[in-house]
Amino acid sequence: MEPTPTAAPDGRQSIAIAIITCRRPDLLAKLLASLQSQELEPATAAAYDVRVVIVDNDAAGSAAEVIAEASKDARYPIESAVEAEPGIPFARERSVQLAWNDDALIFVDDDEEAPPGWLQALLACWQQTKADVVTGPIKGILPEGAPAWNYHSDVHNSVGKHQTGDELDKAYTNNTLVVQKVYHQVTPGFDPAFRFTGSSDLHFFLRVHQAGFRIVWCEEAVITEQVPASRTTLAWLRRRAFRSGSGDTISRLLIGSPPGSYLRVVAFASARLASSVVYLLGGLVLARKPWLLKGFRRFFSGIGSLAGIVGINHDEYRTVHGTVGGDGVPGRVDGGDPTRPA
Repeated sequence: MEPTPTAAPDGRQSIAIAIITCRRPDLLAKLLASLQSQELEPATAAAYDVRVVIVDNDAAGSAAEVIAEASKDARYPIESAVEAEPGIPFARERSVQLAWNDDALIFVDDDEEAPPGWLQALLACWQQTKADVVTGPIKGILPEGAPAWNYHSDVHNSVGKHQTGDELDKAYTNNTLVVQKVYHQVTPGFDPAFRFTGSSDLHFFLRVHQAGFRIVWCEEAVITEQVPASRTTLAWLRRRAFRSGSGDTISRLLIGSPPGSYLRVVAFASARLASSVVYLLGGLVLARKPWLLKGFRRFFSGIGSLAGIVGINHDEYRTVHGTVGGDGVPGRVDGGDPTRPA
């Protein structure tokens, strides 16, 4: 596709908020309600036309009823499409095509909710920094009865990890604005190799950074995420750490050149494993639970990083989670997230 200018004759820019979803109508409805409730300051509202684009990754189009209801008297118009090919990269790529002619798109996940002021903060940061990519933190909302370790770990909460304006070398599609020239130049965006493992967004944004685009953090643009019970177990944390490490390695090998890329990922994995020992020992000696959990994560992340060298990863998203039910069968709730990055 050829880039098409989208600024209206009055100079307003078009912003698409992109969502991919799969058989999670209740969560999608809450997200859409929170997006439609976003209020912009007068100067910002005068500068942008905001709309919502939804890709339903269920061939049956099960999100249609929720989308139709949310479209009634919507402050921000909604466009939707069905992507019948199962897999996160296909749905993400379809969302990019829907937003191809917008000046920027904002990726959010269908298990999130946007607090008041979120959109204003994200757009204001983009205006001020002139960055190519602006990404913000996720604040996880833990379920009642979550094991105590969750309150000592930052695995569900990235608030405070960076300061506004900090430049990063990567981002994810859970709370991120991307300008048009980025997704026109770094294309195709999402590699089908990550169909069920996750990390297609990490791979995309590593390529974005490699291409010379600026990625900045916006601490004020916090979005919340409902954490399902099955993502509050140490077994899930171990699998997630392994998958994140493996996905990182595979992503970097795909964009790098041997033998340098292999040496770098081995060095990174070794550093993760060494630092895990330091955190675990420090946590034991000083009784610091956050250190113990960080050491736990880094150990399995390091193992995953090494496994990724030979292409081993965990197919976390082969099963669609977070819908209706409770036993991990496709279409049942067990707390995974088909739109969640590594």
